[in-house]
Amino acid sequence: MSIFEYNKEEEEKKLRKAEYEAGEKSGIRNTARHLLELNLLSLENISRATGLSIDELKKLQQ
Repeated sequence: MSIFEYNKEEEEKKLRKAEYEAGEKSGIRNTARHLLELNLLSLENISRATGLSIDELKKLQQ
């Protein structure tokens, strides 16, 4: 098999993985946004729970 041959199945797997990861990140950001709106947890605790940095959370607050 040549390195120039197109592997449709492999490319579809890569695309599904990228789409899954994008959806996962979107869900985490939405959860963080809701937690910020509730104003019950500190930025540090939301960061620990979501894996987002404090800077990312501050941007979501705006």
